[in-house]
Amino acid sequence: MSRLDDVQILRGRRRSDARGWLHVALGASQLPPDAVFGELYVVQSGVDGDRRGDHLHRRMDEWFSVVQGCAELQLWDPEQGLRRSIRMEAADALTVRVPAGLAHCLVQQGDVAMIAVAWATAEYDPDDVVPASTVSPEDPLCSNPC
Repeated sequence: MSRLDDVQILRGRRRSDARGWLHVALGASQLPPDAVFGELYVVQSGVDGDRRGDHLHRRMDEWFSVVQGCAELQLWDPEQGLRRSIRMEAADALTVRVPAGLAHCLVQQGDVAMIAVAWATAEYDPDDVVPASTVSPEDPLCSNPC
């Protein structure tokens, strides 16, 4: 079994009107009963193809939701050598949980700046971050532009 089997994709809510939009990425009812709050942060990228991540965490889970633009969330299980790609677009209001041990990278897609909100189960600890590219030169992932 791969850690990729533990990735969760949840449907959030997005409402728009003349004033703008409200993006609810994650509700308490969607969290596991043992969920722990570490920190909440925002990731931004302004150029098509920019990569944010390409690392894994030994102990920390992360949840990602794209609130502006589009990104491809690339995942790699280094123990099994398996890869997965999830297209995330602000209008879809998807939230994806990446469990500890999976390499991950948000890759901006298109000309609109990508902004993602992320929630981690622990505060940032440089000792928990391991550089790990999600793309293999032998088997590159195909990007799906938004």
